[in-house]
Amino acid sequence: ARRVWMRKGVVFSMGKKAVVVGLVALLWFVGVVGSTLTIAIRNWDYDTLDPHISTFTQSMWMINMFTDTLVRIGPDGKFYPGLAQSWEALEGGKVWIFHLRPGVKFHDGTPWNADALIENFRRVLDPETKSLRFIDKIRGIEAMEALDPLTVKLVFKEPTPGFLLSISEPICGFLSPTAFKDPANTKSPDKLKGTGPWILTEEVYQQRVIFKANPDYKWGPDFMDHQGVPFVDTVVWRFIPEDETRLTALMTGEVDVIDEVPPTQVETLKSDPDFNVLIYIKPGVAQVYHLNAQLPPTNELAVRQAVNYAIDQKTISEVIFHGTRPPAYGLFMPASPYYNPEVESMYPYNPEKAKELLEAAGWVDTDGDGIREKNGRKLVINFITYPGFVAEAPAEMAQAMLREVGIQMDITVTTGSAMMEQCGMVDSAYNSCLCGDSAVDTAMEAYYFCHSDMIGVFNFSHYATPELDALIETALRTLDENEKKEALFKIQKIWMEQALCKPTVCASMVLGVTSKVDGVKFLLDGTPTFYDVRIQEP
Repeated sequence: ARRVWMRKGVVFSMGKKAVVVGLVALLWFVGVVGSTLTIAIRNWDYDTLDPHISTFTQSMWMINMFTDTLVRIGPDGKFYPGLAQSWEALEGGKVWIFHLRPGVKFHDGTPWNADALIENFRRVLDPETKSLRFIDKIRGIEAMEALDPLTVKLVFKEPTPGFLLSISEPICGFLSPTAFKDPANTKSPDKLKGTGPWILTEEVYQQRVIFKANPDYKWGPDFMDHQGVPFVDTVVWRFIPEDETRLTALMTGEVDVIDEVPPTQVETLKSDPDFNVLIYIKPGVAQVYHLNAQLPPTNELAVRQAVNYAIDQKTISEVIFHGTRPPAYGLFMPASPYYNPEVESMYPYNPEKAKELLEAAGWVDTDGDGIREKNGRKLVINFITYPGFVAEAPAEMAQAMLREVGIQMDITVTTGSAMMEQCGMVDSAYNSCLCGDSAVDTAMEAYYFCHSDMIGVFNFSHYATPELDALIETALRTLDENEKKEALFKIQKIWMEQALCKPTVCASMVLGVTSKVDGVKFLLDGTPTFYDVRIQEP
């Protein structure tokens, strides 16, 4: 970084004019004057910037900029104060008391206090809000009480020992009740007023989102390099779905940061001194092809198992992603807490085994067209995914691999939100979709993707049993670490025994960053954070 302020002793010896110049340089350096960071990402089809409603990973990246959570989880896995200074868990996590940080205000001047917390939770719990993720973090609350203006007591129906972990995710950001309760506030910048380091000032959906530094911010998490006002004054998010166009924008200086650097260009970009490539392998649900256990032909275990044997995730990782996205072998990624490594040996690449399973199940190619049939029905899997190289290229390779064993995979490409809606609905017409998730709460992830409550929402496999539900509830409620680990290990094994998904690769953040930008970091779940970013000038 250009540390012009380091020479302040010389500056002050040169007179008033030099003092002014030195102060302007200092203000520029810390971001009070003029500095702008431009970020380009692929996901123009994000759902909303409202944390109470959003389900999109990319929305969380932006939500993290203008909101704060009650607690923060650091890179060391420990919990740090956020909007709560301290907390107490009583009765095994059935009762939680939070002592809130004083002196905090939302961007519209509304004070952060116990009433604001309760109003946020009430909005999330209100069925009219249609919360899909935040609500699951607090669904078990049966009572909320302001013990004093800065102390809140939450009472759950059952022990919720994982509550801190759940509410540390960026999706659990708090909003000004004054702003979201005003029916006149229909635009995001008016309605979504957080307490975070930046203020949301403009949203033109699918084009740009703009944030300005919050001049009053002084409660950044202790694990960051500073706790005050961001060093960068303005952050502009742009949406460029084409990978090569996004890369070109980075290399020409049009933008400063891009996501999803094309794998074929990673080494080239690394070797250029004008750029850096930042790679972070995430925890959470892997990039898997969820297999609908209710819809023919994937309602047959043999078909789902054949899909697992027929697709070679290692080849997909090496050929398409050049190793930037390691192969995945189960529902969860190896970076996830409580990951069960036993799943890695369950379905080695074996197309001959796939053929044997299909033959034994009565799927044979009688007309010689290369696609198997049974009872007059072709073995066709309807697959739906979102646009972009990271989704479409692996799907096309998987399609060719399945064709080799006599399975036809028809690919539909639509927006991410449409994919999730159409594949999640109870009567979905799709056998499979591509969906992963970045999170550190493995028990909650199991709930989202494997519990009977989530059929019709996130359980894209449309499969649940009382045994699985009980194991998930144990993982969510137990205070015994060994019991939690055993439950989550069993869930992962059962899921793969039933071949309810075909793992492909691990999700990773592959950011391209100009060398003038320093301080880009990742939260534990992979969310990129720009709070410590400083921009050097040539």
